[in-house]
Amino acid sequence: MAGILIGTSGYDYPEWKGVFYPDNLKRADFLTYYSTIFNALELNSTFYSMPNKERMLSFYERSQGRLSFSVKGPGLLTHQVGPAWQLAAREFQTAVSPLLEKDSLYSVLFQFPQSFHYTKDNRIYLAKLIDLFRDFPLAIEFRHKEWIRQSVFQGLEERGASVAFCDMPRLSALPGETPFLGSLAYIRLHGRNAQAWYAKDSGSNGSERYRYDYSDQELQDFLPVIQSAVSAGKKTAVFFNNHPKGNGARNARRLGELVKDELGI
Repeated sequence: MAGILIGTSGYDYPEWKGVFYPDNLKRADFLTYYSTIFNALELNSTFYSMPNKERMLSFYERSQGRLSFSVKGPGLLTHQVGPAWQLAAREFQTAVSPLLEKDSLYSVLFQFPQSFHYTKDNRIYLAKLIDLFRDFPLAIEFRHKEWIRQSVFQGLEERGASVAFCDMPRLSALPGETPFLGSLAYIRLHGRNAQAWYAKDSGSNGSERYRYDYSDQELQDFLPVIQSAVSAGKKTAVFFNNHPKGNGARNARRLGELVKDELGI
């Protein structure tokens, strides 16, 4: 079996000191240290502000070429889409291009909000967006179950796009499991904190909804999913988005041990 990629959604968390990062480690050295433990990283700061080529190249250089990156698309393309979205798309492509050229880009990730419903206008927009990124490895994450249908999967498959397999609370509007499409098996673990998912006091970035610590048994339950993806020849990556309190880093590290010990990957 080929190896898999395991990492976290973001890395620049001062609260991880003493939990994942050594107490005396400077914040400027977080990424270099991270790259000695994991082999993949999902960059989510790019959702909040448009990156540039220099910044993307710096991630590669500071991690000394050891990481494969998933880069989350900016909110201008998923949450606050305006008339000039195509210009934003081109700017984002230019920014991410150094990672593509370095063969260090695992995927571009477009995560759409729950308010992004299955409508004609949204289907047209999604098709246009995917078409613009046809030269990039691409994964789509839906947050509404309306999109979980065979016609959508077929359209994504035809366009060479993958869909993120997400673990999150079993709430009525959220999607369930999705198939692995295209060449990627993109597994994204958000945690199962159902009580905080819609909480008004969940913080400006909704971080409380991701406050969750996976048990060993819960991590083991993902092993068949991982094995099936790898056996199908998919380029497989698992990213932990349950970052509060360093849970994501601990869980990712433990999953890596389980994958090695029980699957031999």
